Amino acid sequence: MPKIDEKISRRRRSNKKDIEEKTKFKSFGGTLKVLNQNECKQIHKAVLYILSEVGLSEISQTTSEVASSAGALIKNGRLYFPKSMTEDAIASLAHPLILHGQEAKNDLPISGKEVYFGTGGATPQIVDFKTGEFRDSQLNDLYDNARLVEHLENVDFFSRTVIARDMKTQKSLDINTVFACLRGTSKHIMTSVSNANDVKEIKKVLDYIRSEEQKKNNKNLISLNTNHVVSPLRFDPDSCDVLIEGVKSGLPINVNTFAQVGASSAVTLAGAIAQTLAETMAGMILGWLVDKQAILIFGPRPMITDLRTGAISGGSAEQPLATAMAGQMAQYYGLANSTISGATDSKLPDAQSGFEKASNIQMAALSGVNLITQACGSQASLMATSFIASVIDNDMLGIIRRSGAKVEVNKTTLALDSIKDVVNGDGHFLGQPETYERMRSDYLYPIVSDRRSHQDWKDAGSPKLIDTAKTRVEEILSSTGPTHLKLETINKINKKFELTN
Repeated sequence: MPKIDEKISRRRRSNKKDIEEKTKFKSFGGTLKVLNQNECKQIHKAVLYILSEVGLSEISQTTSEVASSAGALIKNGRLYFPKSMTEDAIASLAHPLILHGQEAKNDLPISGKEVYFGTGGATPQIVDFKTGEFRDSQLNDLYDNARLVEHLENVDFFSRTVIARDMKTQKSLDINTVFACLRGTSKHIMTSVSNANDVKEIKKVLDYIRSEEQKKNNKNLISLNTNHVVSPLRFDPDSCDVLIEGVKSGLPINVNTFAQVGASSAVTLAGAIAQTLAETMAGMILGWLVDKQAILIFGPRPMITDLRTGAISGGSAEQPLATAMAGQMAQYYGLANSTISGATDSKLPDAQSGFEKASNIQMAALSGVNLITQACGSQASLMATSFIASVIDNDMLGIIRRSGAKVEVNKTTLALDSIKDVVNGDGHFLGQPETYERMRSDYLYPIVSDRRSHQDWKDAGSPKLIDTAKTRVEEILSSTGPTHLKLETINKINKKFELTN
């Protein structure tokens, strides 16, 4: 009888096509509890205290009008939210929502503990996959990155990855950015806008796509990232105005904050989380006051500071813990939520990049974060984006996704009859029908990670993971471009809005 390893090898060869048909697992978080219930209550009380007793400064005229008319207190240049208002907003906003893609298969329903992975960063540089050199990013890099992500099955949404530094004005940057993303991928898009007036222009672009592509009507194809607070506890007036205008336009809003622990927030993790949650909640309340039906996503992003230098250290040992604390509190509130995770300090997709990303993203997912941004392709503490890293990270995200999938325990999966038959028969399970049947449904197979034997790997020329990933990038970007938007629609939008896509 052939050895078991020989049987496995033969089965791999004979069923190579089956194995390459990828199964996308559904991942759920909330199983990791870094805080007990009493600690969650203490942090919540601290949030209520900060919002009602400490308040926020730098209030725009629009913010002042929205908040004061609803009963918030403005005194000595600071805005205070009553405890009852905060709790009412939380109760009202804790409801299911859907972020849409241009194709229904890419919709992201959030009703509780679902976990989705995406890109992000808005980095000023890109690691050129052809040369390996860091250079200023351009609009075409953003479009190519979106095209790449369209083919990465473990990346669920595309949050703007790079800043198109070849754009001449802020308005040109904002509008060209959103359309480059929409052209490049049919997955849900997250982007940002610097001026409230530009929200209206972007809404027009979306309305034009909906009118040209009837099947996309009444879908939120993009959501806006807003950073409405500058820590500690100061509003960013322009961003607040964008948030308000975005809500009025019916767009989903990612209400994000980025406090640096020990620099712009308290040095203790408990204090930093409480402050970050309060700052984020202020934006949630503001959007809710504009429209009680607003689609708002709770986005606390406590970022660890290397206190020796004052720089962000996304790959620090404390970052996974801070992220998990914020994620658990978002679940405590019952709010659809997001965070940054995967902000490695490594400049290249190396071992450091792998262990820093995996440890952070895994804890974020298990704690209950719904939307994990910067999980794919971000390098150098959010200063650069790498296409090669994106392809490698896709395999990593598949493993993390699989680890968060639900496991069935029942009469069928306990497989007692099969165990008995095998023990009294062949002595292995390779010939069992359910082994073949579940090969694709229950198991994940990587795209670029190498599982070959040492000899097979050596016979293939001892390829390095980075080289394999580079080849995959080249294959995707040299293939036929995306077809989810008609060329006629693209040309009409470029002409109507004077875009450079």
